Amino acid sequence: MPLSLLNRYMFLQTLLGLAIALLVVGAVIILVDFVELSRSIGTRVDIGAIDLLGLTLLKAPSLIETTLPFVFLFGVLSALFQLSRRSELIVMRGSGMSAWRILNAPMFLAIIVGVFSTTTLNPLGAAGNAAFERQRDALMDVRRDPNAEEPVWLREVNQAGFTVIAARALVEDTQTLQNPAFLFFTNSENGGPRFDHRIDADTAQLHDGFWEIRNGIDRASDSSSVNLGAQSQINTSINRQALFERSRSPEGLSLWDLPELIKTAEDAGLATETYELRLHSLLAFPLTLLAATLIAAGATLRLHRLGGAAAFAISGGIAGFVMFFFQELLSSMGATGALPPSTAAWAAPALTALLALIYIASTEDG
Repeated sequence: MPLSLLNRYMFLQTLLGLAIALLVVGAVIILVDFVELSRSIGTRVDIGAIDLLGLTLLKAPSLIETTLPFVFLFGVLSALFQLSRRSELIVMRGSGMSAWRILNAPMFLAIIVGVFSTTTLNPLGAAGNAAFERQRDALMDVRRDPNAEEPVWLREVNQAGFTVIAARALVEDTQTLQNPAFLFFTNSENGGPRFDHRIDADTAQLHDGFWEIRNGIDRASDSSSVNLGAQSQINTSINRQALFERSRSPEGLSLWDLPELIKTAEDAGLATETYELRLHSLLAFPLTLLAATLIAAGATLRLHRLGGAAAFAISGGIAGFVMFFFQELLSSMGATGALPPSTAAWAAPALTALLALIYIASTEDG
């Protein structure tokens, strides 16, 4: 079989296996998310099944991105397994074709889809999640100006009681709250909260251990007020890192937003490990899909000679889950600073791909 014809055939067979796996996995995750939205939103507002399905589809790109490694694991596993059952792998190997020629198309697909997912599907997922939140807020009657910044709500516990901080927006670069209101509550004799006073200001900038507020007005519970002047301070235990992480979730950011955010945070002296980890995880995604493809190949290329198809298929699935578990473990260590973000993101897929390559080379090429 000519090389170009073999590549086209393997490309189509792998694409068919991936399409079936994507259809099954995608249907399952969309159904689960649809049921969850029906429970969380459908029971609180009057909404039809079509609208709920539309909300679910907005989240579909990010859900598919998350499950793509499993799609490649089971899709390539299924495609090669079917070729082995039809003895096509025996014919290919008997004609002198190496495992690497057979795997050209699956590996090429893994890299191409990985690059597409990182550069296109991930931003689409971030945009879809943002659109989902806007539509959910509209259905839940949460009134927000789509052109305005997101409002900020914080709660800080102290010895006397607690403080609720509400602001119109957060300027992330300077850690400044716009139009903040500090509501101070004390613990009453019966253990319940009791409103004591509130402070309204034009801005409040967070420093180490205190808020620097401008043009603050202190209003007591008896409606009396005191002008605090152009500048004053309020002690706080909230740190700048906590405020920064509260305002930006790494999972909600696209690949193209992360480099600028990391640079801005570094210039502000903030820790960026979780955001660097997210960036490296996205960059390593093609390698993750390649590792999943090689695991599937290692579990199926010897089926025609050794028998035990079910055992090999199950072992490939288990190996894939071990890789994903190892990847999550390293990611947790990277998020806490125990490992460099680059190591935490790249180590698991790189080691898995290397071990799978060694296994295929030793068993297929001697």
